[in-house]
Amino acid sequence: MKKILVSLLMVLFVASAVFANGSAEAKTPGQEHYELILGTAGTSGTYYVVGAAMGASINKNSQMLNVIVQPTKGSMENLNLANSNEIQLGFSNSDGVYWAANGTGIFAKAGKLNIKAVMNLYRSQAQMVTLKNSGIKTYGDLKGKKVNLGPSGQTIVEVSKSVLRAYGIDPEKDVTPFYLAVDEGLSKLKDGEIDASFFVAAAPTAGVVNIASTTDIQLVDIDKPILEKVAKDYPFYGKGVIPAGTYKGQDKDVNVVEMVTEIFAGADVPEAAVYEFVKQALETQPQYVNAHVSIQEIQPEFASQCVTELHPGALKYYKEKGLR
Repeated sequence: MKKILVSLLMVLFVASAVFANGSAEAKTPGQEHYELILGTAGTSGTYYVVGAAMGASINKNSQMLNVIVQPTKGSMENLNLANSNEIQLGFSNSDGVYWAANGTGIFAKAGKLNIKAVMNLYRSQAQMVTLKNSGIKTYGDLKGKKVNLGPSGQTIVEVSKSVLRAYGIDPEKDVTPFYLAVDEGLSKLKDGEIDASFFVAAAPTAGVVNIASTTDIQLVDIDKPILEKVAKDYPFYGKGVIPAGTYKGQDKDVNVVEMVTEIFAGADVPEAAVYEFVKQALETQPQYVNAHVSIQEIQPEFASQCVTELHPGALKYYKEKGLR
């Protein structure tokens, strides 16, 4: 309950910042109303910033919805909370939604969760960072090294493991694995306690920008044939490039796995509520686009191209717009 109250206060704060010149429209008496809890991640992360801005915009413009933006531990918690109907909507990388909906990957033992895709949001890059003097150029050079594979319990870990396996490297035996959050991983890298640190975020990422200002770092490249293989084997991964100059001292393009951040819903959330959520999230995007650079990518055509089965409410909207 405390989390929800804190979330409400934070959403009100974002709303006042984004919509300083407007007030929320009154809900129409007699119309059906829905309260939707949207699970994001920590309040310092992109999920929360984007979710709070989107939620504020929807609440301002919709006479049907009240969106409560709730900080959480991220993708895995959001998927499980939606499955148990404790939240109605959540943020996740697309691999988590795909595995949860199909009972595969990291959900092979747990089985299918009762969730459906709603909308793609923006692309993030899978970034492996090392020190410039480490001698590590590609993922193939990580064998025998101390490597942070990503935060424990998050789908992000599976991305780094997939790339390592494509190189023939066992992520549990051929490297010394660590499972650390972004900031802790970068801190240990800077202090020389580990050799490389992995995370997924839209580049440029603040943590890397900060460490690059005082330490000579470089991004670990993926050989193109390996990247092709990973993208082919996993439908939710794409091929991306972080351009030269994105970070201080980065003098060449770096090949990376790209992932899509998306919003999903519990399968039992009413069709009308999800339809209205998608409609308002897309059609009022210009009103909250300045809250974060990633919001520029939230566009109808991209939003509709989820690789997991769509919730009927989302599908209805996309069909009306000729997108599916």
